[in-house]
Amino acid sequence: MTNTIFDVFRIDRLGKRIFSKILFTFALLVGMSVYVCPIGDTDFTQFLVFMQNAMEDMDLLMNMQPSDIPLTTGNIIYILHILASDFLLIFSSFIYTGVYIRQYRLEHKNNEPGDSGYLISPRFLIPSSVSKLVLRMVIVFCFSLIIFIPASFVVLYLFLIFIIILPYVGMYPACYLSGDSGFWHSFIDMVKVTKGYYLVNARNMLLIISLYFVGNWLTSSLVSFLPSVAYVTGPLFNAFLALSYGRYVGMVYCRMREIPGGYQRVSMLRPEASDK
Repeated sequence: MTNTIFDVFRIDRLGKRIFSKILFTFALLVGMSVYVCPIGDTDFTQFLVFMQNAMEDMDLLMNMQPSDIPLTTGNIIYILHILASDFLLIFSSFIYTGVYIRQYRLEHKNNEPGDSGYLISPRFLIPSSVSKLVLRMVIVFCFSLIIFIPASFVVLYLFLIFIIILPYVGMYPACYLSGDSGFWHSFIDMVKVTKGYYLVNARNMLLIISLYFVGNWLTSSLVSFLPSVAYVTGPLFNAFLALSYGRYVGMVYCRMREIPGGYQRVSMLRPEASDK
C-alpha cells in the first residue's frame, strides 16, 4: 500500500470530516452508556461467589443445572446491554468502511492506470449511490445481528481459527457495501480479492486487535483506582480502534481492487509505465 500504517489511525480524514466525527461520537456514546447509564442490574456478587464455590467443588460444577446459576433478570439485561454496545461498535466500523470506499471512488474516479501503479483504474470501479449504500447497510446490520452470538463464541473458544480467517472474513463488509458484489457472491469475492494481500492484512489487523487488548488491559487497571477516568478512556479507545479498523478495511479493499494480486503485479507494471 502507498499509505503508511499511521494513515490507518487518521479516522477524521473522510470527506469533509463531518461524518467521521458524528460516527465517532455515536460509537463513543454507545460505549460509555454501559458505564454511565447501564440498563439492568450490575451487581454480580452472588454469581461470582457461586462460581468461586463451583470451581472449588468439582462435584457441584459437574452436577449444576442452568437454573442453579444465580443470574437475575436484571443481570441478563445488563449482559445484553454490553453485547448490544459491542455489536453497535463493530457495526460502526462497517459503516465507516462503506462510506470510505464510496468517498474514495468519488475522489479518484479520474485516476488512470500506469505510473500510479493501478492495474484497474478507479473510474471503472463505480461508487455506490447513497440509497444503495444505506439499503446494504441495513441488510448487513440484520445479517450481523443474526450471526453475532455464534461469531462471539468462535472468538472466545476458537480464537486461533478466528485469527486465521479474519483477513478473509474481514473483507466481506467491504465487498458488499462497495456495491461490487451481491450478498452471496461477496462471500466468494472476499477470498478472491485477498489473493496476494493475506499476510499484510493479517499483520495489520492483528496490530489493531492487539492495541484493542492493550487498551482493555489498561482500562481494567484504571478501574480499580480511577474508575471515572476508565469509564471515558475505555470507550474512547475502543471507538477509535473500531473506526481505525473500518478505515483500514476500506483502504486495503480499494487497493486490492485497483491492483489485483498484490505487489508483484505492481512491480511488473511500473517498468512498462516508465518506458512510455
